[in-house]
Amino acid sequence: MSTRRLALASACVFATAAPAAPVAAAPADGVGRSIYLRGVLGSGAPLEARREGAGKALGAAAACVNCHRRSGFGGREGRAVVPPITGRYLYRPLPKDGGDRDIPYVEGMRGEREPYTDALLARAIREGVDPQDKALSYLMPNYALGDADMASLIAYLKALDQRRVPGVTETTLHLATVITPDADPVKRAGMLDVMRQFFSDRNMRQMVPAPRMQASGKTALGRSMFMVHRRWQLHVWELTGAESTWKQQLERRLAAEPVFAVISGLGGRSWAPVHAFCERAALPCLFPTSRRPRKGPTRTSIRCTSRAVCCSRPT
Repeated sequence: MSTRRLALASACVFATAAPAAPVAAAPADGVGRSIYLRGVLGSGAPLEARREGAGKALGAAAACVNCHRRSGFGGREGRAVVPPITGRYLYRPLPKDGGDRDIPYVEGMRGEREPYTDALLARAIREGVDPQDKALSYLMPNYALGDADMASLIAYLKALDQRRVPGVTETTLHLATVITPDADPVKRAGMLDVMRQFFSDRNMRQMVPAPRMQASGKTALGRSMFMVHRRWQLHVWELTGAESTWKQQLERRLAAEPVFAVISGLGGRSWAPVHAFCERAALPCLFPTSRRPRKGPTRTSIRCTSRAVCCSRPT
């Protein structure tokens, strides 16, 4: 989580970044994803972003994910609100044109803005101007993208909110905790007792889902929202055997029990294989506890790879 916040801050403040070396070109069907997540163009050259009076950022420092997050739903950093940029929000017609009246409210969304077209979105990315010819926030830089790269990025934005998030259903939010075989058994019992009690208490207070608001008028629709109340289910993934086998065990677990995130967790000598697995799977991993490989006190490692809007994903 700290890494993401530092990246977001550096991108939004737009400190001048050192030039990034070209990397291998992205596959044709992954160019948009590569631009968005890594700041790498289809050719393998670094993405370039500029803002007047603030120099330029290259490569990963210029990647869209730094501010708009992996989900594309944006968020808040201090006083700055970053808008959602998934296709559903960018291209949604206004209510007078039969717009999406069942769209959940997301902070930063502009319900009264004219919808984008591909051409208008390309102009916004390159020149910082919205469909109504208004300048975008000063935090939004201008990107130097050729037509092919721009088309790939736009296609990726349109696809962002078309995928269902693993571990999330209409009624249940699935979460996992991981325990390595060398974890302290007393700490294991204590951690699981606390987590199970918390989940039980939380589910006992489960509320009835709020009705979805069918607002009328541009302003009302732009501010309407609804809440989904889901039951939380905890999956305990206890690893066994040698550290070299943990990756395969975790892959099997995730395939059999898709979860939204890994929360807490307990490790012994090493947590690195679990961390590496979560990074590869784009699986949020929050507040695991493990001791140092040799000497030193128990430490808590905090890391979050956001593939949705963290635990408050709108549905």
